Parts: sequence; structure tokens; C-alpha cells
Amino acid sequence: MTSSPNGARRRRPVLVPVASALAVVGIGVTAAFGGFSEAPEKPPATVSPGDTIDQGQFRTEFIKAIDTTEQGDFGSTKRYLELVLKVTNVGKETASVGIVRRPGDPISPVTGFAGSLLRTQPEMKTEYGPQVSVLSRGIESKQLHPGITTTVVVKYELDPAATAPAQISLDLGSFVYEKIGLRDQTHYWQLVGEWDGDGPFEPEVTSRITLPVRKENGS
Repeated sequence: MTSSPNGARRRRPVLVPVASALAVVGIGVTAAFGGFSEAPEKPPATVSPGDTIDQGQFRTEFIKAIDTTEQGDFGSTKRYLELVLKVTNVGKETASVGIVRRPGDPISPVTGFAGSLLRTQPEMKTEYGPQVSVLSRGIESKQLHPGITTTVVVKYELDPAATAPAQISLDLGSFVYEKIGLRDQTHYWQLVGEWDGDGPFEPEVTSRITLPVRKENGS
């Protein structure tokens, strides 16, 4: 992972022998004429429902994806696509469950668990983003305590007349414990990724999972 704009890493000048320099030039010429092809980018690891995913700060298991309804206020009915997960915080401090970034919004490397849900296919569009909560003994919260496995539910509201997708795929990031940059020496759990020069942070997709969506009666 590269450092953030808080501090750019400086590289020490390296002396290259003339023969080595000529060899590099030869390689450049060969590549220019198609002698070498670029290695394809390595795809993220594919995981299956029920697998435990190592996300650095968390161990995560995707249980199911369901199309369900719930009773809203004043007798209304709301419909959701829900993702049900088991999440264990393996860090030493309580972590926030966080929020899922809406498509198009910038990504911060320092984020709660839900910030590691980078994107879905098909793209799930909701006006205010999905609801994310921790369920423990019937009580909802926003905290993931260290060493404890809890249920996390991510709820995308659906139009009552819409057709739910047959399956949903998710690109996932992972976390690493390190300092933000040269100026900030404090260590944080943060998403693995790179800063695009002076541009936005680009998280790395470290795993991908596809879940079938099944209909389930709600409350």
C-alpha cells in the first residue's frame, strides 16, 4: 500500500551500470515492437457462501441474501434485499459497523466494516444508501466488539413492484493496520489500496462473492 497525500515516500537514487542500462533499453525496444505482453491483472479471490473471509481486521461469513418485506410505520410495508453476515472483529478495539458507500461517492481508507463492501453487481441503488446494523440478542447497534462474532444485516430498500435479482455479487476489500502517511505516525486499520497521485483513494478488491437471492417471508 502506498502512502497518502499526507506524506510522499522518497526513493533513494540508484546507480545503474552501463551494461544494465543498455539491457533495459533493449527490453524497452523489444516491448515496443510487441516482444512482451503485459501480464494480466490478477483477479480477486472468489469465495463461496459459508466460507470465512479474512479481511484483516475482520473475519466475515456471508450467510444469505434474501428478498423480504417488513411492516413499516402506519401500517405500511417495506421491501428489502437483505444481506445477512457473521462478522468477528479480530482487532483489539471496538470498531464501528460503518456505512456502505453509495456508488460514485469518494472512498476513505479509514472506514468501518461496511466500507469494505466496495460494490455490488447488479448495482443496488437506494436514495440514502443501505441500512447497516449489528444484531445481538434482538438488539440493534452500530458497534463490533473485539473477539465477538455478531450478525450484521445490510438492507437495500426495493421498490415493491420491482423484480429482485436472481443473485448478487459483491466486491470486497480488506484492512491493514498501519500508519496513514509520513506526517501522521498513528496506526489505524484502513482499507488496502493506493492513492491515485493527487486523485482519490482506490481500494483493492481482495475477494469476490456471489450469493443467490431467495424469497423469504418477513416480519
